Amino acid sequence: MDMIKKIAFTASTMLFVLAQIFSFYVILASRQEKIKLLEAQEEKVFSRGITDTFNDVHKVNYGESLQDYVVTYCFRDNMPEGSALFKEGREIYNGSSFAFDVGKVKFEKGMSILCEQEKSDGSYLLVFCAEDRLYGGGAQEDSYLCFYVVDITFLYKESFLLAVREITVSVLVSLAMAVLLVFLIKKITSPLEAANEAQRQLIGSMSHELKTPLTAIKGYSETLLSVRLSQEQEEKALNYINRESGRLSRLSEKMMELTRLYEPECRIALQEVPLETLFEAVQENVSYRLAESGISLIIEGDYQGRAMKLDFDLMTSFLINLINNSIMASQPGGRIYMGAREHSLWVRDEGCGIPPKEIEKVRKAFYRVDKSRSRKSGNMGLGLALCEQIAAAHHGRMEIESKEGEGTKVSWVEGCRKQR
Repeated sequence: MDMIKKIAFTASTMLFVLAQIFSFYVILASRQEKIKLLEAQEEKVFSRGITDTFNDVHKVNYGESLQDYVVTYCFRDNMPEGSALFKEGREIYNGSSFAFDVGKVKFEKGMSILCEQEKSDGSYLLVFCAEDRLYGGGAQEDSYLCFYVVDITFLYKESFLLAVREITVSVLVSLAMAVLLVFLIKKITSPLEAANEAQRQLIGSMSHELKTPLTAIKGYSETLLSVRLSQEQEEKALNYINRESGRLSRLSEKMMELTRLYEPECRIALQEVPLETLFEAVQENVSYRLAESGISLIIEGDYQGRAMKLDFDLMTSFLINLINNSIMASQPGGRIYMGAREHSLWVRDEGCGIPPKEIEKVRKAFYRVDKSRSRKSGNMGLGLALCEQIAAAHHGRMEIESKEGEGTKVSWVEGCRKQR
């Protein structure tokens, strides 16, 4: 589970970082797109002004020479605000309030309009420039440079504010997505985590449960190998080893069943089982122990001729475990009842009962109400934990009703139906 949490955290972090990178990319692309759109729009305005100016200049008839004031006049009347006119490096007219570098203009062959981005006195400028040649008297050629300056500082300011807003939104959205991702992973993995924790506790408890009998078995076996004992002592040691070996074998079987039932993907095959057949199998299994304890088993309820959809082996184990618990809680000569109705099965006794504060605890693996009596009888505290899982696997629940000194009734109730 720790690995899953690490993967979730790593995935969330990567998602957050990728979202920020994407946000920066969008912001930069947005700013460049604005500048390109502005360049295209201003270039159209400037081109139209250039065309109108020099068309007017060519129409003017001033005789043999074309004076600068004529060009300046036409320029001032036709060019947009923020324009400037230079002749071979000399300023003739400047309607721009910005200081821009005229020396940056380098026309290549075939270029008609040049656009440069400059930074001057903290302002960001787009500087457009066009070159034209006019002919005066005697075919004298005069070269003029026309400039048009646009302040785009507001774009940078807007981009910065936009960046702050978009990054803030991006951070919040990314955090929300990361939290959602962690929540979804936690929701998906929590059943696995619960099953894993239950199995971990089960294995830890089993290790504790195995330690005592294994230590005793090892001690008795070493004594038999190294010490000469009387026949009576040998039989006692061998009987203990045999008894504890059987208990460990039963513990292993129950642990295998219980571990399998804890798995989330556990599926059981349900089939129609006649209740009379089920009860006969249970009676046959517990008959020897009942006779040994002097306790009688009575079948009750409306079960004759009825059948239920069950896993035969698991439900047999369910009833046997309940009867074994009732045998331990009952006095010799007592009675145990096993019964059924349409949607429920149960086992009840007239034994010592369970204290109210212990009723929920007995559902847990390895928990015993009377620890000394349970150990003496060989009870491992797995019976009701196994029954709980068998009931859940059959799409039902296990209900426990008990009163101290009066007895206990444990039932499997199908689905959400209440037993009457």
